[in-house]
Amino acid sequence: MTVTAEPTSTLDETEKSRGRNRKDQPDVLPTPSRAGIFAKNLGLRLIVPAVVLLAWWYTTSQDMVSPLIVPAPGDVWNALDSYLLGGVWNEDIMSSARGTLWSFVIGLVLGIVGGSIMAFIASVKTAVYPYILAFQAFPKIAVAPLFVVWLGYGDAPKIIIGTSLAFFPVISATMAGLLDVDPDEHNLMRSIGASKRQELRHLRLPRAMSYVFPALDIAVVGALLGVITAEIVGTEYGLGRVITERAAYGDSAAVYAVLIVLAVAGAILHLAVSILHKVMPRSIVPK
Repeated sequence: MTVTAEPTSTLDETEKSRGRNRKDQPDVLPTPSRAGIFAKNLGLRLIVPAVVLLAWWYTTSQDMVSPLIVPAPGDVWNALDSYLLGGVWNEDIMSSARGTLWSFVIGLVLGIVGGSIMAFIASVKTAVYPYILAFQAFPKIAVAPLFVVWLGYGDAPKIIIGTSLAFFPVISATMAGLLDVDPDEHNLMRSIGASKRQELRHLRLPRAMSYVFPALDIAVVGALLGVITAEIVGTEYGLGRVITERAAYGDSAAVYAVLIVLAVAGAILHLAVSILHKVMPRSIVPK
């Protein structure tokens, strides 16, 4: 039987072609720079506001709707210039910010403490958690007048309403995180003789934090919404009071200006939670 060998020249050309292809294709794809990623994300996030602003301007310039319903962007800017930049709303902004901060902090502490207790003591969860769910089902706009009647027109009613909205996502996330432990990891901790404290510190706490931090975004916005809701019902100072007052006078531009201020406040609160997540130790908060 005769075997015919492939010509040497053909083999050489094939190897050279493969070598050229390897040189043309880099082994590692270039990693985008942080500045490039930031610019890309910023551009993507500006698309929606740009489209909304353009549609808003076109709608008002063509008189498609009444200015009482949708004021022109220029009128809203004039309201921001007069009331916000002019310092008229300073006391109202500080009152809403103070109420939001206290509501978030109190809701965070109560949520983590309460969630931890109910995660480790099943009888407490059985006795208390159904009533927490029942209270959450109450429309806050309906119970806010009661707190105003009981506690007056100060900060207390809006802090209570804001705390109730910030509290629930934190307590639910804390319970879920502390109880969601991989059985293999738990058995490993037991096999190496880890104490309950070490198990909590190195296993349950990092797992719980991976649940709690996403809930903080909801909690901080909930605190803001709760405070504004209570202020709309009745308070001495606050952006919710400004919305009620300006709407009663038919000043739609000022109402839209307040909504823009609240949107910016929500973005700032989300940024603060993101920064807090990044600066926390990796051993406590998984990145």
